[in-house]
Amino acid sequence: MPKQEIDAEDLFNLSLSIVGLVLRDGPMLKSELAEHFGFSEKTITNAVLTIANSEDVGRYETHFYVDEELLENGEVDFSSAMARLDRPPLLSKRQTTALAAGLDYLGSMPQFSDNAALGQVRNIIGSGSAPITSYQPVGTETVLLEIQRSVDSKMQISAEYVNQLGVRSTRTIDPLRVEFVGRRHYLRGWCHDNQEVRSFRIDRMISAAQTGITLSEQALSADIPVEVFGTVSDELTVEIKASSEASEIFWNFPTFDLVRASDGSSSGKIRVGNLQALGRHVCRYGGEVEVLSPSEARAAVKEFAAKAVGETDRAGNED
Repeated sequence: MPKQEIDAEDLFNLSLSIVGLVLRDGPMLKSELAEHFGFSEKTITNAVLTIANSEDVGRYETHFYVDEELLENGEVDFSSAMARLDRPPLLSKRQTTALAAGLDYLGSMPQFSDNAALGQVRNIIGSGSAPITSYQPVGTETVLLEIQRSVDSKMQISAEYVNQLGVRSTRTIDPLRVEFVGRRHYLRGWCHDNQEVRSFRIDRMISAAQTGITLSEQALSADIPVEVFGTVSDELTVEIKASSEASEIFWNFPTFDLVRASDGSSSGKIRVGNLQALGRHVCRYGGEVEVLSPSEARAAVKEFAAKAVGETDRAGNED
């Protein structure tokens, strides 16, 4: 059975391999590429779109063009745009220093401490002996290390977890991969309680330990959604404005149309799966965040705030 999912590093490597093969041999069917590389056609499509959407950040030049009409019909064809395949990129001293700093930071993270490929690149670029910067471990380092080991060894974990509503529970999770999004680590794993792939913020995990059980067939065959925070169809779009001191609220949600004003405040739209959770997030900033729309989101935050200060009557059947 072809592999269904692939991490970001392998996806990028697969993209480069597909480009090289297609530019050398000409247009190929997605089914041919899937059989050649041992991945599903969906993964091949993701890899093709990844390289097609890449560009030179400094000059905004696209590296490769993909024929999207052919892609929809199951065929992959590229043409080189501004890509230079005849020589490696030339970096300035400033760019090299910035790249070295980023590699140093990654190299000091627990999950990359033994990464041989990263070490080789750091040596080539002149980093490694005297790091420019380093990652400062946080309180979740032990949990993160245990989760990373479990992902590598394909072992199930039992975790004490506090969800976005503040409810603490014990979760049995088949860990699939760890991702770094919005300055936080997330575990993508098969949740045995919900019987689906869920995202867990690692800084909300109090503990995590291997159960001694290997990953289930359900987990190994599960399709991991592209969206870390869940499917868009299950979420509500909410427009908010935050002061400079509270702008970190945008890190907690999928965000788009984000605009920063001259006074440091930010406004934008977020996707929210639970309005009660939104109230909890907004109220913790003590008036520094304003919900602009829709009306049901404003009402939910107002209701949460009222309950927090005891201004609403307790329901008769509420504990």
